[in-house]
Amino acid sequence: MDAAPPAEAPVARSALQEMSTPRKATFWGFAALFLAGVAFYFWWGLSFGIWIDNGVYAVTVTLVGFGLAGMWLVMPNPPAPALPPTP
Repeated sequence: MDAAPPAEAPVARSALQEMSTPRKATFWGFAALFLAGVAFYFWWGLSFGIWIDNGVYAVTVTLVGFGLAGMWLVMPNPPAPALPPTP
């Protein structure tokens, strides 16, 4: 007697795979803002030898903050867990 083939387990998809193409582009745009902020800080510090400067902090925090906030807002919401039935 042949056994039935095992049922395939559902493939877990990452949050980025579930997003539509415009949302992916928006996500990567915000990720570019984040990376631009980090790159700007290190470029400025290495170029001018000044690591503590309020102007550099203002630019860096703005880019990094908008990048992180944007990536967080564009990510899809995880599915809510199913509540058990009430008696």
